[in-house]
Amino acid sequence: MPFLDHAHLTEADFAAFEQLLDTRRDGNDRTHPHWELVPGGAQQDSFAVFRPTGDRGSTLPNHWEAKVYLDEAGHILPEQPGPPAPLPPLATVLAAHLPGWSAQPCRLNPGRDLADLTGQLWGRHPSLWNSATAPHSAFALAGPGGERLLVVQPHPDGRVFLRSMLPDDAPENRYLWSPRPPDPVEFSADTEPSVLAAEVTERFVPAYQRAAWYARTAAVEDALVSLDDLSVAYVLPANTQRFGEPEVFESAAARDHAAWQHLDVLADQGPHILAGIRTVTTAEDRLDPVIGPQLRRLHHAEDALAGIREVRTRWAPLTTRTASDDPATTRIRSWAQDQRNSEAWSRSAWVPGMSLAVLAQDVTRRIGRPVPSRDKQVEAAVARTERRGTGFTAEPAPAPSPPATAPRRTR
Repeated sequence: MPFLDHAHLTEADFAAFEQLLDTRRDGNDRTHPHWELVPGGAQQDSFAVFRPTGDRGSTLPNHWEAKVYLDEAGHILPEQPGPPAPLPPLATVLAAHLPGWSAQPCRLNPGRDLADLTGQLWGRHPSLWNSATAPHSAFALAGPGGERLLVVQPHPDGRVFLRSMLPDDAPENRYLWSPRPPDPVEFSADTEPSVLAAEVTERFVPAYQRAAWYARTAAVEDALVSLDDLSVAYVLPANTQRFGEPEVFESAAARDHAAWQHLDVLADQGPHILAGIRTVTTAEDRLDPVIGPQLRRLHHAEDALAGIREVRTRWAPLTTRTASDDPATTRIRSWAQDQRNSEAWSRSAWVPGMSLAVLAQDVTRRIGRPVPSRDKQVEAAVARTERRGTGFTAEPAPAPSPPATAPRRTR
């Protein structure tokens, strides 16, 4: 939802925020005449959300809420406008050594920018800055396979660190802790860009792709299992009282509402899974009696996922109307969400979940590894077909005799 620009806030507003935060820490129920702390509007004490009340609400545009970021001591950081972030010289040189990659500068203003940058890091390693003190420089690298990396230099002339950032459309956090993205790597400030580029392509990219794949497949499999359970859930007839039975819904709208969160996951993660499967499958796979038919049905899943995304996009203007909580807007939003959920549920029956899940599991071991050339794929497929047709297995070719002098291992 949109939040108030801090230009609309006064020193008295920020003083009220501090007072309400102190009230929450003390555990008492004191209130403020102009603001209230939104329940659940704080995340790991890095920010808080406040809602205007009384006369103060009538003076602010659309009664929007205010989101403020906190420093490590719990004090509020007003958002100050800052200049556009420059792109460090290393970014341009490094991107030139990485064909297909692009470099983007990172805004480093205290408060929201630094908190957002910390939130984009992937992995349990702490950031190299805090919410009030920025690093010397930082830029993001985006790879052709969806890889997102951060190159950060905490201090001038200090060491340079390479970090993993969350992939685009990352699934919920619970799926991101089990896979392990590549650990941060540090370099001296005078390290050649070619050395950094080699570290990216040889180590970071394969490990990053595997970790992202595990997170995405876990999210998709969980969504498919949940939708399968909902498909056999019991919907009570009209005017029937519910007694709290599990897997029983008072209406189809209630069932569709429960299904939407899983359909939303499929809409985000499904296209990545489809693209990954198509990237690593080979010509030999299409001739396989088990995998081949599933690959040929993959376009049904693609069409169904595209339909769910279309439904979400079409209803987004109404389902995300959160600028006001007046009764009329609430009714419109609730009605639109019911319509969206119903349409998306009707599309879910066309997602061949088993094929999608089985194919994703089958190709997992190939993610992050080089794909054989097209000629090699065709040769392997033809050879396999000929072996099946003849039922004859040729003797393996004799191993070549070792050279007279073993080659010397080089360091």
